[in-house]
Amino acid sequence: MRGISSTAEAQRITAVAPEGLAAGAATPGLTRELAFDTDRAMLLRVRAEGGVSSGWHHHGDREVLGHLLRGRARFEFGPGGRESTEIEAGGFFHIPAALVHRDVNPTDEPQEMIISFVGTGPLVVNVDGPA
Repeated sequence: MRGISSTAEAQRITAVAPEGLAAGAATPGLTRELAFDTDRAMLLRVRAEGGVSSGWHHHGDREVLGHLLRGRARFEFGPGGRESTEIEAGGFFHIPAALVHRDVNPTDEPQEMIISFVGTGPLVVNVDGPA
């Protein structure tokens, strides 16, 4: 992972090319690629093919802030997974810490988003589903 921890590195601007991303934590159905990992946040690109639904998961004590670059997205959550929020390309979203959810690509087109995980602890906790 790309940790930014030394004082010298923290005092300069760093960059990562699109093809320079590292593999991120896995959730079935999603490809996560890590750009940066600091003491307080992570920045990743997340991709899903058309029609894909991720497994149920949450992000522990981390909040998720995201921007949908391409495609459409639906996040399912709540009792029995019956609630959802939809986002169109160009839209932004927030997922509260510890909220069990799954990511859905409701179209046949590929989906791509940039996500920042803010906080500490595990990036992904895969679970059977919401209560």
